[in-house]
Amino acid sequence: MKYLDLLWASDWLRKYYPKYDSNELMLLVDDILKWLDEELPDDSSTLVYLKSLYRSPAEALLSVWKEIQLLMGAYWKN
Repeated sequence: MKYLDLLWASDWLRKYYPKYDSNELMLLVDDILKWLDEELPDDSSTLVYLKSLYRSPAEALLSVWKEIQLLMGAYWKN
């Protein structure tokens, strides 16, 4: 997985499927990217939640990346 591909895919979903802009998956991507950039405070409930689900930001991004690929389906190669 490439970080730029993830950003491109999330932008693509927001552009062509506006309903995904407020989708839980896109909100999760934003939170994971904040976790990756260390923008979340240590006492943040979001950080505690993410750490309860994933061992690392890399693992979280990989799982979200798989979901995005499923959503994009046939459009991925275009």
